[in-house]
Amino acid sequence: MKPLLGWLGRTGLLYLLLCAGIAFYLFAWPAISGQFSGESLRQDAMSVAEVRDRLTEERAAAQAALEARTEAISGASAEAVAGRLAAARAERATLAAELAEGSGWLDRIRPSRILARKRLELRAAALDAEIAALEAVSERSTREAALAEAEDRLADYARIPTESAIAASRRLCSNASAALAAFDRQEPLERNLRTIFLRERQALTERRDTRCAEARDRIDRRTRGLAAARAASAARQRLAALEEVAAAILPDPTTGISNTTLRDVMGRAALALLAILLMPFAIRTLFYFGLAPLAERRPPIRLITGREPVPEPIAASERSAPSLQIELGEGEELLVRQSFLQSSQSGAEMRTRWLLSWRDPLTSLASGMAFLTGARGTGAVFGISARADPFAEIARIDLAPGAALVLQPRALAAVVQPIDRPVAIRSRWRLFSLHAWLTFQFRFLVFHGPAGLIVKGGRGVRVEPARIGRVFGQDQLLGFSARTGYAIRRNETFQPYLFGREPLFRDRVADEDANGQGVLVIEEAPMAGRRTSVRAGLENTFDALLKAFGI
Repeated sequence: MKPLLGWLGRTGLLYLLLCAGIAFYLFAWPAISGQFSGESLRQDAMSVAEVRDRLTEERAAAQAALEARTEAISGASAEAVAGRLAAARAERATLAAELAEGSGWLDRIRPSRILARKRLELRAAALDAEIAALEAVSERSTREAALAEAEDRLADYARIPTESAIAASRRLCSNASAALAAFDRQEPLERNLRTIFLRERQALTERRDTRCAEARDRIDRRTRGLAAARAASAARQRLAALEEVAAAILPDPTTGISNTTLRDVMGRAALALLAILLMPFAIRTLFYFGLAPLAERRPPIRLITGREPVPEPIAASERSAPSLQIELGEGEELLVRQSFLQSSQSGAEMRTRWLLSWRDPLTSLASGMAFLTGARGTGAVFGISARADPFAEIARIDLAPGAALVLQPRALAAVVQPIDRPVAIRSRWRLFSLHAWLTFQFRFLVFHGPAGLIVKGGRGVRVEPARIGRVFGQDQLLGFSARTGYAIRRNETFQPYLFGREPLFRDRVADEDANGQGVLVIEEAPMAGRRTSVRAGLENTFDALLKAFGI
């Protein structure tokens, strides 16, 4: 069932990835493929100066083309001007829609997108200038037609009656009207006789109508003539107010361009990357020739001063082995981690010991010296071996009364101690030592005899005299005599440290007294059998934090 579910899960994930890839190719890629063409990539490598030069050249070409079109517009017909004006307005509306579209995150620094945007703006400015010229030519044609029409109307009034002629016509009209009125005031008999036989009233009426009609006609003709003259003058002035159609000056497209392009960003990123790559080498060089010599001159850490009585030397087994036989003497007991108890003698007294030291429970828990197996029995023999670690070997270190050994509890597999005198474990803090800060270990645990310590280490444990002084890797040190000096020393070779192959400092344990009896305990291969997964990284980080507290 589990393989089937795994196959279904992998197949379903592959199907979803295929759907996403096909959808991207069908719907998204056509819209963005044009932005990553060969020409676009070449343009994106341009600097700010090159972008400005390119835009200056294109502005000059657009200005020349605009002047040529403007000159051609001046001599075009009204129909051609109207057609071109409609096309220019439609194209300008399309450009306005393109310019209104939002820009991408990198459009302000990508030269290809900057050029495309500025070309649109330059084209829009050229269209605006062309539309203005077309509208000016169309307006001139309209005003010229209006002037021609006004002058045609004025031609009908080549001779406009004067004020004196109109006054004379008005007087003749008044005289004729007065003569008709005087005739009407005569005696009725005489008026009727003269009207019937002489037709005198009809003649007077016709004369009055003729004279008054001529007066009204002259007045109307003068009024219309003056209006036509004023309309022609206004049309002439409106035509004269139009300026000559000239090409407008296109705006400078280089204004508003960011001083940083994609090329500058990539260049700065390359410099930052180079600085990041070189910074560790610079820091290592400074530490090697500056900090390390200063640290070497500091006095070593000495947990027990030389004024105290010198104890018996610390004895150790000749060499470590995968397993070790422990025989208990009279009045002794064995405290061993359960994973290290390989065999026990029948009839031995066995019990559970919860902590190695009730005075320091946190240290016992963190170092793994908890939930131990306690065994007693004079002459009982027990087999001690690292059953869970095929690379571990163990060794025995005997502490005489008064002897003291600094030891990391993580290396402790078992303890042989007198029943009436448990092994004493004391803490020693060194917060004001530069060696402690550089090794990130501020607390040291000192085991006092009498006791037998069974320690473990990857591929073996080696116990050496500290009289001649030894230098080794920090991970190798498991313990040292409390009377010896513990310090750090700069790595002997610079190049391996510079390239990260070796650490800056190595531990140094030395007994300055030529007759000293100090020893140091070294692990042969600290990394043997350790995990290399993500979980192991977390565990190693936790181990580094515990080291600061001497665990």
